[in-house]
Amino acid sequence: MKKYLLKGVLGILLLFPLSAAAQDLIPTTAISNIPAVSFRDMNLNRSDYTILKTVTSSAIIYSNNSKKGRKIYEENNEFTLRYDIIKENGRRYLEYNDCEGVVRLGYIGSSDIYNSDSNYIPAEEIVRRLALYRLINLAKEYGADALFEPTVTTTATADGKTLIYKTEASAKLIKVINK
Repeated sequence: MKKYLLKGVLGILLLFPLSAAAQDLIPTTAISNIPAVSFRDMNLNRSDYTILKTVTSSAIIYSNNSKKGRKIYEENNEFTLRYDIIKENGRRYLEYNDCEGVVRLGYIGSSDIYNSDSNYIPAEEIVRRLALYRLINLAKEYGADALFEPTVTTTATADGKTLIYKTEASAKLIKVINK
């Protein structure tokens, strides 16, 4: 009986570090999203809403690539993501290592945010989502109900082994008039 009890306790103790390690595989994120509804679907007349203003947000992300891994970070050091390059069966892939800070991601619409089996988020996706996150927060500050005609533009440049991604997102802020 003691033998089985000891094995059970050991088994439980071994599970705790594994479950704690599994939680560390996902970067710390903050998510904002805003529904995407077209004015055609809402059947609004021009007198049914006001255009508050046009706002613009931007984001810059750096991606340092080396033989051992990739480091993705925001220009003001809001966050840093580190991935290790793993070689297995002649293939190379990135495996999440750690995250400092909070990765802020914005989404227009209500699509599945985590639609990938991988925990790797490409730098060009992060920069676009960060600019959208900032745009959504601006919409909230101004009390807008929707973003109209959002435009998102991303450029990429290289400086040695560092890729620099810059995104600008802009949209008109709309407030629906309650009658």
